[in-house]
Amino acid sequence: MKRLLAFFLILSYGFLMGQSIDVTEYSQNIALKDTVAVTFDSAMRLSTAYPSIHETYQIPAYNLYQQYWDVNHLRSKALEIPFANDRLMLLLVQEGNHNFVFPCTFGEISCAYGLTKRGDFHPGVDLTVEYQTLVKTCFDGVVRMAKPYGHYGLTVVVRHYNGLETVYAHLDKVCVKPGQMVNAGDVIGQTGHSGNVKDNTLHFETRFMNEHFNPELMIDFDEEDLLKNTLSLSSEDIRVIRTDQIGITPKTPAAPTTQTRVPTTSENANATYHIVQKGETLYRISTLYHTTVDRILKLNNLDNPDKISEGQRLRVN
Repeated sequence: MKRLLAFFLILSYGFLMGQSIDVTEYSQNIALKDTVAVTFDSAMRLSTAYPSIHETYQIPAYNLYQQYWDVNHLRSKALEIPFANDRLMLLLVQEGNHNFVFPCTFGEISCAYGLTKRGDFHPGVDLTVEYQTLVKTCFDGVVRMAKPYGHYGLTVVVRHYNGLETVYAHLDKVCVKPGQMVNAGDVIGQTGHSGNVKDNTLHFETRFMNEHFNPELMIDFDEEDLLKNTLSLSSEDIRVIRTDQIGITPKTPAAPTTQTRVPTTSENANATYHIVQKGETLYRISTLYHTTVDRILKLNNLDNPDKISEGQRLRVN
């Protein structure tokens, strides 16, 4: 049985982990339910049998994440990161685990992490790749999400046993489902140009407790290997996602940034409303108001987060 990889002074946060979180169809889905349809290619299923987890204790870092396990969204909940003296130390590969594997064969970094010339924030690294290059998971873990996801295109998210998550986007095909256990080096899909890119690209992100950080703090992309086996992050290294997490490449203009807060009527003087702008998603709206997609769905009696329209009036709190 794999266990959480050690990092310093995390245990002092154990008392935070006992509160349960509601499970709904679109958020906080436990991986035991097969809810997501994905594009399979039987030829890619030869590397492993991909066993699935059956109990919540098998979900990596489940208590650390306060029982957050969302198979439909990249991030729908803000979590408190347990820094100790503004440092977080993660052991990346523990004895008994498979060694780190670079995700794919690539040509060059076409877009690095950070601010682009357009002023957008790019939350990962874009790699130029050949069409249908095999994509492999970097570390042992469990697939959390595998589905088409807006500008990201066909996307796979894997949570690892130290709480780290890796994101693989713009894929052409995937061969895993949420809840499937994978080892470092297992094939999870093929590269393509789904989402908001025209060229064959692998968009790769590294995240911890829902927030992203520069993959080059962990990986030497020239050597295609880890810089070292211990990752040290400060609060300045981890970018808390707000409105910068929508466009993941500079190739497509960002959605309009004008948001409209509409005062409510006497029905609820404390409620806040938002008018949906062109190109906005419920995820983006939720980050603007520091809430969750699931919360907005409940407040507006909606059952599908993908069915909102420009000009629609949504209650956000």
